[in-house]
Amino acid sequence: MHGRIGLVLLVAVAAAVWVLPSYYTGLLTQIGLYALVTIGLNLFMGYAGQVSLGQAAFFGIGAYASAALAVKLHVTPWAGMLAGALLAAFVAYVLSFVALRLRENLLALATLALGIVINVVFNQWEFIGGSSGFKDIPGFTLGAYTFDQRAYAVLAWALLVLGLWFAGNLVRSSFGRSLVAISAGELGAQALGVDAERLKRQTFVLSAVYAGVAGAVYASQQSYIDPSSFDFLLSVNFVLMSVIGGIRSLSGAVVGAAAVVALKQMLQATVPLVLPGARGDFQSFFFGIILIAMLIYLPRGITGRFAEARRA
Repeated sequence: MHGRIGLVLLVAVAAAVWVLPSYYTGLLTQIGLYALVTIGLNLFMGYAGQVSLGQAAFFGIGAYASAALAVKLHVTPWAGMLAGALLAAFVAYVLSFVALRLRENLLALATLALGIVINVVFNQWEFIGGSSGFKDIPGFTLGAYTFDQRAYAVLAWALLVLGLWFAGNLVRSSFGRSLVAISAGELGAQALGVDAERLKRQTFVLSAVYAGVAGAVYASQQSYIDPSSFDFLLSVNFVLMSVIGGIRSLSGAVVGAAAVVALKQMLQATVPLVLPGARGDFQSFFFGIILIAMLIYLPRGITGRFAEARRA
């Protein structure tokens, strides 16, 4: 089901990029990449029942790994994308032995600390640009063709469709059923023979792979990155995308990413009209108010609300 929906979305995006202005094509790319990250987060938070506030760190690791290889060693971005995913997976695997021993609020704090530490590394390590960041990051190519904004939008959504297909198969397998059992009660799942620690670790690593791939494409598409692109607020936005779309819904990752990106764009356009001279702080204020209202009235997310309406 997710694969078919994804293919329809991919065809729609591939057609839309030929008629949309470049700005909106860039937004489509952003939604696709953010949704890809959110799929991994939904697997870890929605299906495994864990908490993560550090997803921007893995997004940044993928971006910086790909950018460093491309700028310093002239490695093709395709190989850089693979390297970014592998490095994010490796970091997640190493940290999982410590972080996943914690539960609930402590796990949230541990992943929050991870994001802060990784961001400090981005700021201080001169080899990867330090606080000045990386510039002139090479773009993706196919033969003699260098990707433009339309091609990046198609690439982002093609990766999103692949991510939806893989995650959909995963959650329908015994692996996915075991994750749901862990979410319902870890002790009960272990009593049934489920290796909770191993499954949580694998899901944590998989969520990092999704973020690493998205980060690598983001770096090449933007051609410039700096540590501020991967701060704590981005991790919060990923969590909001997950919750607003539907935390235990793979299609909810797409809906949530689109909703958050669209809401930000709407506020940027309307707040200055209502409050002339308003700064970005006012936009953040209204953004927070709207999100709180959505969380109160849509506790199961947008896709959960539609599911309830269909059953009624």
